[in-house]
Amino acid sequence: MKTMTLVTRALVFGLVCATALAAAGPSPSVLYDRAKRAIVAGNVVPERDLAPLVDVLRGPSSEEDLRAAIDRIETLADASGSSPAAVKHYLLDQSTPLLLKVAANGPSVFARGDAVMALREMGASRAVLEQAATIAEHDRDDYVRSRGEILRNFIKSMPAGGAAADVKSAGGAREQQAIASLKARKLGVSADQLRRSSLDGNAADVQALLDAGVNVNSGSSLSDSAIYFAVFSGCGKNQGETEGLVNTVNVLVASGADLKRKDDNGNNILMSAAQMCGPKIVTALIVAGADMKVTNGSGMTPLSMALLMRHPDSAEVMVAKGARLTASQVQMLNASVTDPRAKAIVQRAAGK
Repeated sequence: MKTMTLVTRALVFGLVCATALAAAGPSPSVLYDRAKRAIVAGNVVPERDLAPLVDVLRGPSSEEDLRAAIDRIETLADASGSSPAAVKHYLLDQSTPLLLKVAANGPSVFARGDAVMALREMGASRAVLEQAATIAEHDRDDYVRSRGEILRNFIKSMPAGGAAADVKSAGGAREQQAIASLKARKLGVSADQLRRSSLDGNAADVQALLDAGVNVNSGSSLSDSAIYFAVFSGCGKNQGETEGLVNTVNVLVASGADLKRKDDNGNNILMSAAQMCGPKIVTALIVAGADMKVTNGSGMTPLSMALLMRHPDSAEVMVAKGARLTASQVQMLNASVTDPRAKAIVQRAAGK
C-alpha cells in the first residue's frame, strides 16, 4: 500500500510538472527553431512565427528563458545577419520597448546588459541607443554601466537611423532568391556587407545585396558609401580598375547610386575615380551624370586630378567629353607633369 502511495505521488508530481511546462509554453529555443524554418521556407508570418518569441520578453517564466529570448531575437534581427529585412524590422519594432524595460528593470545584471547590447546588434536608431546608454550608465552595477560606456562609444560613429534603416524589404521572389544566394555564401544582408562586396569588386554579390533590400546609398557620407568603396578603396587596393570593379560600379550606378555626394573637401565620386581608377569607370560615371566640372577645396578638378595622378587614359576620356582646364590649373600641371603625353593633354585641355 505504501509502495502504491509513492507511485501515485510520483505520477501526480509528474503531471503537475507537465502541466506547468505546458502552461509556460514552448521554450525560446523551440520558438526560434520554428521561426528559422519559416524564414528558410520564405513564408514568414510575423504574428505567427515571430510574435511568440517577442512575447517571452513580456512575461518570461525564468531568467534563463528571458536571456535565451533576448539572444534568439538578437540573432534573428542582427543588422548584419542573413534574415530578410521584414523579419529584422518587425523584431526591432516590437522588441525595442520591451528590451528598454529589461535594460532598466531586468532581474539580473546579465539580463540588463544583454538587453542593452542586443539593441546595438539589431541596428536600433541613435535615439533608441542614446536612451539605452543612459539607462545603463545609471545602473547600480559596474558591469551594466560598462555596457553603457561601450554603447556610448559606438554611438559616436553611427548614422542617426541605425544599421537597420539601411535595409528595406521589397518583397517578392527576387528578394527571397537573393537572400538564399547570400545565405549559401554565408553573407549577411547589411550595408557593411555591401561595402565589403563593393570593395572586392564582386558584382554578383552586390546585385544580390541590393535585391535583398540593402540601400545602394547607405552610409552617412560619401566615404561611407558602397560606390566609394568600389572606386576609391577598390581601385586603390588593386592599383587601378579591374573588370570586377567596373561591373560593380555599373551595378551600383544602375541601382541609383548618388553621384552628387561630396566629401568635406568638395570631392565627388568622379574625383575619386580620376585619382584611383581608369577610363572604363570614369566613362561609366560621366555617362551616368557625374559632374566633370566640380572643383574641390584645393582647386582640383577630376581632369587635373587624373593628370596629376598619371592616368592619361582617364584624362583623354574627360577631354573628349568637353572637360577643360583653367589658366591656373594649366600652370600648376605644367610645373608638375613630365610625361610628353600628359603635357600634350594639358595643352589640348587649355583650349576653349
